[in-house]
Amino acid sequence: MDFEEVLKRVSHAVNHLICDGHYNHCPPLDMDYDVNAECLAIKPTDEIVRMVDSLTTVAIASELQKEFPMIEGHSSFFFEFPSIQQISEALHRGDRDLELESLKPEHVKIYPLPPGKKDIPAGACTPELVFFTQLLDTHSQACLHPLHCPKGDFHFSTKDGRFQRRSDGMECLLIPGAEVRIGGGTLEKAERGEQPTHLVKLTSFLMDVEPVSVGAYVRFLNLLIPPPTQAELLDWCVLAPGDMRQCHSPIVRRDERWHVKEDVLPNWPMILVSWYGANAYSLWAHGEDWHDYKRARQSFLPSEAQWEYAARGTEPQSYPWGEALHAALLNVCWDQRVLLELADAKLQELPMDPVNLTRGVSSFGLRGMAGNVWQWCRDTYDPTFYSSALSVCDNAWNSQEGRAKSERGGSWAGPPHLARSSCRRGRIPEAKGRCLGFRCCAPATFVAS
Repeated sequence: MDFEEVLKRVSHAVNHLICDGHYNHCPPLDMDYDVNAECLAIKPTDEIVRMVDSLTTVAIASELQKEFPMIEGHSSFFFEFPSIQQISEALHRGDRDLELESLKPEHVKIYPLPPGKKDIPAGACTPELVFFTQLLDTHSQACLHPLHCPKGDFHFSTKDGRFQRRSDGMECLLIPGAEVRIGGGTLEKAERGEQPTHLVKLTSFLMDVEPVSVGAYVRFLNLLIPPPTQAELLDWCVLAPGDMRQCHSPIVRRDERWHVKEDVLPNWPMILVSWYGANAYSLWAHGEDWHDYKRARQSFLPSEAQWEYAARGTEPQSYPWGEALHAALLNVCWDQRVLLELADAKLQELPMDPVNLTRGVSSFGLRGMAGNVWQWCRDTYDPTFYSSALSVCDNAWNSQEGRAKSERGGSWAGPPHLARSSCRRGRIPEAKGRCLGFRCCAPATFVAS
């Protein structure tokens, strides 16, 4: 396949997805091709990147994989927004890989290992998908809530701190290490489990810029090899027969594949997902064995301390932006009587924000850090944990055995005070809620040079 033919097919694939309105929630994509250039980047403009969620990246990569199936064994390749020249070269490598693959048993798939990686954990995401790609443009967007916070940029610079996880296209921000105060602050009324306040030293970590979306979770389910068993699916995101919440599940299995339900936005947060289902995704996305989803030791969900610091930074404030309460800032239930009206609501009528909507934004630029959906944390929940010596250890998290897992952030179904950054609750890990989602977190060593 010559260079011009590759260009034509790339243009067709991406334009079909974006410009033809296949994803109506995405703005048109400015391709900005120069047919005379030696390398023709297919990366969207920075303005578009800021306007859409990470699902768009996944969709573009998936569409290009369909257009160039011979590069299927190197699917992470498309998450790096390759040039046309690089795609042309990869096609030849792909032909050779397919020839070698045909000589192996059907169930065996060999992936190239990165330097220093000696083996692939069974059931893990392929190693080539594990690493993060740095996003070189700076986060120069002005304060997202000009009516309720000072003029200027985010309190913390994200220059050189933006990365993209290659397994699912998620944008992640590098949160700098610091000694931070955890627990109920002086400007708020602390509730059970939020006291005593204490200092914790945290090393740098990567935090997802937004909760994991329905579209991203569906893709995860479809990519698992071997597919999860029915028992595992019931542990994660499938409701038992007769569960009255079946009508509110955002995903459906049809023709041996998982799909986002019709009339559901793919960039809605994934809900009705248990701690087990969130942990399985976090393991897969970071190259670990997702079969080990019932243990927290190797989890890539944030600790409670990481989550609280990422939400409000080093300021002892109630909410990520300060003390102001306004519907423009967070999605919560301002009048609990409204919940009665939602008892028989259709799935599409649940008052959830898309994950890329700029509400609940922290000073680091993380979206959805207050309200919309609760988010699972790595820790075992213990209301007395802050009184223990373990709570003040470096990078503290509660690794003790227990029946409940922690959740943070509040939701569309709860009052504003539950969306405070220090507010903490616990649920059993099997719990699935219509107002409960998750995001991932990883050590900064994943991007250390």
